[in-house]
Amino acid sequence: MPMITDATATPLFTPADAERIVGAPASTTRRWLEGYAFARKGERRTKGPRLGPSAIRIDGVLLMSFLDLVEVHLARIMRRQGVSWSNIDRAAAFFRESWHNPHPFALQRFRSDSRSVFVELGRGIGDNSLLQLGANQFVFDALIEQSLFDVLDFREDGVPWRLWPHGRDAQVVVDPARSFGQPILDAQGVPVRIITAAYAANDNSVDHVARWFDLPVQAVEAAIRYEVAARLAA
Repeated sequence: MPMITDATATPLFTPADAERIVGAPASTTRRWLEGYAFARKGERRTKGPRLGPSAIRIDGVLLMSFLDLVEVHLARIMRRQGVSWSNIDRAAAFFRESWHNPHPFALQRFRSDSRSVFVELGRGIGDNSLLQLGANQFVFDALIEQSLFDVLDFREDGVPWRLWPHGRDAQVVVDPARSFGQPILDAQGVPVRIITAAYAANDNSVDHVARWFDLPVQAVEAAIRYEVAARLAA
């Protein structure tokens, strides 16, 4: 296997991580990354992977990259907006070929160019459903109105390199180059799980945990709020 030097493409996240970070059910993420088998008219059929070109099993554990995680997040939003998988598949293939990138949905360019490219794609194959979602609404208008891109930091080349799962005000960031991509307090670099585990083990004392880790009380509270919200969303 070739050496991967870009942290955004390094397989770090499990489907369980995806559920905790972006709210995509682990079972759904596995199906999207690895495909699945199903029965139709008495025949066994298979569906190949839809996302996750960086996904790989290591010692039996399915791992995806940060860019895979971002695309799982976007695919989940698209499906919740009612965009069919057939349209997502065709769009993904079109973008990959046009932009020569295995993760087109994760690119900053997707935000700025998606409308015009989707119009081009829809006209090219004569499929109005790619152009509109409901009453004259472009498919990705609804997606861009979401805060997806507002919670991503992009490099100069347009590739995302950090994700703020609950917004920047929450103070918690996912950075594949820090703490193996696990959610951390951005300013202090301490993993959220370590803080919340210490909080649970010390009679739910914020002050005690703050002293133990030499952290501001507000930072400990931010970590606890993030963990509670992540569990509720999962």
